[in-house]
Amino acid sequence: MTFRLFLVLLTFPLVTGQSCTYGVHGVPGIPGVDGEDGHDGQKGETGSPGIFEGWNINDYIGSPGMAGNPGKVGPKGPTGEKGYQGPPGHKGITGESGDYRKTLLSAFSALRQSVAPVRSNQLVRFDKLAANAGTDFDVRVSKFQCQTPGIYYFTYHASSRGNLCLNIIKGKAKVVGFCDHVVNAFQVTTGGVVLQLKKDETVWLQTTDKFSLLGTDGADSVFSGFLLFPDSS
Repeated sequence: MTFRLFLVLLTFPLVTGQSCTYGVHGVPGIPGVDGEDGHDGQKGETGSPGIFEGWNINDYIGSPGMAGNPGKVGPKGPTGEKGYQGPPGHKGITGESGDYRKTLLSAFSALRQSVAPVRSNQLVRFDKLAANAGTDFDVRVSKFQCQTPGIYYFTYHASSRGNLCLNIIKGKAKVVGFCDHVVNAFQVTTGGVVLQLKKDETVWLQTTDKFSLLGTDGADSVFSGFLLFPDSS
């Protein structure tokens, strides 16, 4: 009650004659609610680097570190343009003359056109050459003597009027033998073989105990051979 009366009294001005006086200050009011935050201020200017007295940056720089490992290979770049053709090179030295004809050609065909009789287990003699590339067949001894080592093929066609057996001989050893048996009739016996020959080895035909061999007009006997593959060495 006393507080309310005091407030009422404060509402009436105190006037005495012609002068005015201030009343007693009132009690502070209750604090108001906090206002909203204001907007951010503008960004200030960058300040200058700080300086420490007696500090030298070079005293704090370390030594260079070790080199790192190589990086991965990057992707392949695009193909460049084709360069210009270079000038012709110098002429090379002339090589030695080859010996193709001497070392790689070897072939022959020998004919028997003689009516002379033959004997058993003897060399079959030939009296004429149809071809002799390489001169490896000597008609005088009727033997082939190898001058170019390699693989050869030999064959014969022998006319007869009766039983006939022939052997192909390499050096002094029989390689193969062939036989045909007829009575009082013409026939042609044929045989062939592939042989590996070394230099100077010989190949020839040999009769057996069945040697009804002919060498007449229209009934020739032929012995042939030729080089298939020379040795690579």
